[in-house]
Amino acid sequence: MRLGIVLVTLGILMALHSYSLPIYVDEVLFKREVAQIGNIDAAQHFYIIQKKYLTLKYTLLDYSVCAFLLGIVSIAISSIGFNNLRSPSSTISLTFIGIAAVGLSVVAYYSDGMVHLSRDLSPPWSPIHLPDNESLKKLLYFLISWLGLHCLILRKDFQTSKRFHDLSLDFIALGLLSSTLVAGGFAVVTIIGGQPIYAVPALLWFYFHLSLLAGKQSTRRME
Repeated sequence: MRLGIVLVTLGILMALHSYSLPIYVDEVLFKREVAQIGNIDAAQHFYIIQKKYLTLKYTLLDYSVCAFLLGIVSIAISSIGFNNLRSPSSTISLTFIGIAAVGLSVVAYYSDGMVHLSRDLSPPWSPIHLPDNESLKKLLYFLISWLGLHCLILRKDFQTSKRFHDLSLDFIALGLLSSTLVAGGFAVVTIIGGQPIYAVPALLWFYFHLSLLAGKQSTRRME
């Protein structure tokens, strides 16, 4: 519980500090140097100049949200009790969590473009565009297929409301273990990398896959 409170407090303080910072140390000098960039390797020179003048404003803001989110998750786990963490009580609830993960993933992908667009950190001659409908459809179809494939596991011999603490590595399903590790790795990368927009759907995907892993134990003992 204390760790969660510390992380929430740290996140709030980081966010407040980020709002007090300007985007650039000296925006006038930054724009002056950008105006002098030639046509050869223009983008590379732009980002070198930008790195020289850019403050930690947006970096602090991104990590503040990650710290706040981690704090909330930590407090929730402490309230429930680590040993009492379990999968949903029904396959319908688990399916809805998967659907929510799909929806939030698509929203996160679009929102990420909006954030980059609003921050205006790209070269003035090469503006960032929001994801088009075709890109969103491809992502949506892929995630729906991924979800549908994993939901096939729920049809037979699936146990709900399983405590993760009781997960037996002796009867683990290797396929589900792989996808759970991928989902968990993605969640870690989004938080460590300061990508709060993707952190929420990543955590949902991890919970979804972990619940599948706990509820669908292999019938053969691992040697």
